[in-house]
Amino acid sequence: MMEWREQSSVSSEEAYLEAQRWIEAVTKKKFGNADFRSALENGVLLCDLINKIKPGIIKKVNRFPTPIAGLDNLNVFLKACGKLGLKEAQLFHPGDLQDLSTRVTVK
Repeated sequence: MMEWREQSSVSSEEAYLEAQRWIEAVTKKKFGNADFRSALENGVLLCDLINKIKPGIIKKVNRFPTPIAGLDNLNVFLKACGKLGLKEAQLFHPGDLQDLSTRVTVK
């Protein structure tokens, strides 16, 4: 596993592409024409990924196309990462994958 360093010469775009290639290779599923965030925001691909790494760690993936289902999948994925020994500081927050362009902000 590559550790991300601020002074790294790898651009974030290259890091995203490398991660995407790895996720697609492990899951045998394509991102399609979705960008990195969009492809992962419903959590289905991440749940499939972790089930390939440790079969059965996630019993049920919620495939309903709703934001709540996506949040549920992300939380289950993050919990599974914890079971595999990842620390909270090494993980993202579910809100990191939300589409900010459609979020309503109150001023």
